Amino acid sequence: MCYNTSIMSSQKRILVVLKMAGIAGRDKLAGIFRYMSETYPDCAPYDIRLVRTRTEFTPELAEEAVKSGIAGCIVSIPETDSAIQVLARTGLPFVLMDIRSPELEARSSNFVMVRNSSEEIGREAARYLVGQGVARSYAFLHNRAVMEWGVGRFAAFKETLAGVGLWCEELYEPTEVARLKRPVAVLTANDDKAFELVEFLRSRRLRIPQDVAVLGINNDTLICENCRPRISSVQPDFEQEGFISAKALDEMIRGIDPGERTKLVGVKSIVKRESTAELSNAGRLVQKAVSFIDRHALEGIGVGDVVAHLKCSRRLADLRFRQLQGCSILQAITERRLDEVRRRLVETRDKTYAIADACGFNNSNYLKNLFKKRFGTSMSEFRRSAASV
Repeated sequence: MCYNTSIMSSQKRILVVLKMAGIAGRDKLAGIFRYMSETYPDCAPYDIRLVRTRTEFTPELAEEAVKSGIAGCIVSIPETDSAIQVLARTGLPFVLMDIRSPELEARSSNFVMVRNSSEEIGREAARYLVGQGVARSYAFLHNRAVMEWGVGRFAAFKETLAGVGLWCEELYEPTEVARLKRPVAVLTANDDKAFELVEFLRSRRLRIPQDVAVLGINNDTLICENCRPRISSVQPDFEQEGFISAKALDEMIRGIDPGERTKLVGVKSIVKRESTAELSNAGRLVQKAVSFIDRHALEGIGVGDVVAHLKCSRRLADLRFRQLQGCSILQAITERRLDEVRRRLVETRDKTYAIADACGFNNSNYLKNLFKKRFGTSMSEFRRSAASV
């Protein structure tokens, strides 16, 4: 984004409604910034007004935004129908991310829906759990309020298992897991439900993952990393959702047909933690590395520290890590640190040098350059947009 006052006066304002409390919102915002930076390297023609919570996104705010002359909207906070309806009636270019609106979906133009693919999530989760080769039964645990995306994830999970001759139980409460033949592998509707399941299993003294393997969805690190054992999770590519949403909105504002009305985004990775276990020696080695990185990345560790912890050669450690995680050990350390940097930019007022130090970066200027290269925006601009209302 560009904050030169003389230039900003000629920018078009767009309304971006993202829940910033979790990793999904921060990743989506990073994707929006990346599109703007790559498409308009000198200065984006848009001034982003960011709304971060459901309570902020009221019909009154929507009306005020329309009066101020916004050029378009990106919305990704559910249960905000009354505010969405105010904006929908204007005919402004509109992108919905991972939520639905019958009023908008009835439009014949100026509307795009971007969402993560429930089908791919269910399919990749099934392949991963089957690949462990230890479960005697499989199950999907829904939210208490069964959602459309949950139904889609369950259907794809069940279909993929059926394709290799395996049955999938459909569950609605954690207590139902106790009746299944063990060892059992359970995919939950999201990380919140996975946390609830782990708490129940611990209360029954069931071993995780030896008796019950648990796989969540969304890779919300605040939940997954603070559970014991830590929760493995399917990570949708939220950053790519933000990128595609910004591109679609930009095209509609410029009068260009954005193509398909519904744009699906796939899985970025499956983040493996202690709630699932790899049967192979390679898998156990990588899980040990991931656990060490998650615990110590913010302390300034390097690849050598990880290798020393694993007690194997550096070449073998990096080879196995790339095979099972799809990235190098150094990249995994860096991504863990950058996740924490973004969290602190949104949730604290810490100075840049303090954030760099707290996140394991010895040089704040190095962090600033790395952040800009990785996310397409400076740290100060990221924080400013996240704080604007």
